[in-house]
Amino acid sequence: MGSLQDALLKTGLANEEQARKKRSSTPKNAKSGGRKSAKGKPSRGAKPGGRKPGTSPADSSRTRPQSDLERAYAARKRAEKAEKEREKQARVADQEERRKRNLKLDALVEGKAQNVEDAELPRYFEHIGRIRRVLCTPEQREQINSGHLGVVSLRGRYLIVAPDVMDAYRELAKDLVPDLSGSEPDAPDDDYPPVPDDVTW
Repeated sequence: MGSLQDALLKTGLANEEQARKKRSSTPKNAKSGGRKSAKGKPSRGAKPGGRKPGTSPADSSRTRPQSDLERAYAARKRAEKAEKEREKQARVADQEERRKRNLKLDALVEGKAQNVEDAELPRYFEHIGRIRRVLCTPEQREQINSGHLGVVSLRGRYLIVAPDVMDAYRELAKDLVPDLSGSEPDAPDDDYPPVPDDVTW
């Protein structure tokens, strides 16, 4: 079937010159329906969801301002961490101080302790909230009671020393010199004398 232009030419309502002008004025892409305008095209870098190129949900969450609860929680964690660090440093400093003090006490009593290895007579006294004892000879016990000998504590052991050594010891570590004044306390219930080696059962 001919086009409308052909029909008009046959009937004489249009001439060849008008038909040529009509053809030349028709856009080339009119038959194909045309292309989308630039406005209709999506931008090259744009992605669905309206995010900027190169961004992700994690990126946007980082820029989200913290709530008051989150800031308070973070501040509390920092304070707890700082407090633990201070406590640790204090413990380390205390241990170092004790180590240095013990070295001085070791030097002070070196060769001056008068404990007798086979002594069996206990002399009881109270020290650091408990009843303690040091084994001595009958003569040493009398001298301790009269103040002519003293007792000091070093690394959990009680040593019998002369009064001048005890006084020097007290200047460095007053808490390690038990008070022997007053009456001697009774032996604790769990304090039993050592069993002789020659006892047979």
